Amino acid sequence: MLRILDDIQSITSEEFDSIVADLPQWRKSIVSAYKHIEDRRESALSFHLLQQILDKQYAIREIRFNINEHGKPSLEAHPNIHFNMSHCRHAVACIVADHPVGVDIERLGRYKERIAQYTLSATELATIDSLPHVGMSHAAAADLQFTILWTKKEALLKLIGTGITDNLKNILHTYDGQVKFSTTINTAKQYVCTVAEWAE
Repeated sequence: MLRILDDIQSITSEEFDSIVADLPQWRKSIVSAYKHIEDRRESALSFHLLQQILDKQYAIREIRFNINEHGKPSLEAHPNIHFNMSHCRHAVACIVADHPVGVDIERLGRYKERIAQYTLSATELATIDSLPHVGMSHAAAADLQFTILWTKKEALLKLIGTGITDNLKNILHTYDGQVKFSTTINTAKQYVCTVAEWAE
């Protein structure tokens, strides 16, 4: 189950305080360690989504993590339940499944050519350069395509659980046919969210 909360800026201080109060103490410590309120909000809300899904689907109310050597968390008492969380300034996302999953959500408007050249393959760069842009500027079309590709790469990295690798430019090609992606585009709320799962 994938859930996206994309109105996080409208959550009042009182609502946020209530959400934080419902977090386990170990997660409260993580949330409070963030310097900026935006980061605290995103961390708390993504975990809150996980709490809601686990409670609804599995009646799990006590959550503790195991963290692997690359920083990927799993449920300490429920190793067969897989989850992943992601957040950006506009929204937070959480997915829970009975098989490995990765999710990434990113806000639109972050495209820069130098970043694209550092993270995208030659084929991907060529695709962006040749984009048709009916109904939007070329810059907006390039930004959207870059964000889709970026979320695919991040979701894939989170699926395999190894963190950033030296193969970032070509990672989609490396795993071509092995992974299926599902991408949600919300231009009104200014975000792209991609889920990565192993292909059957």
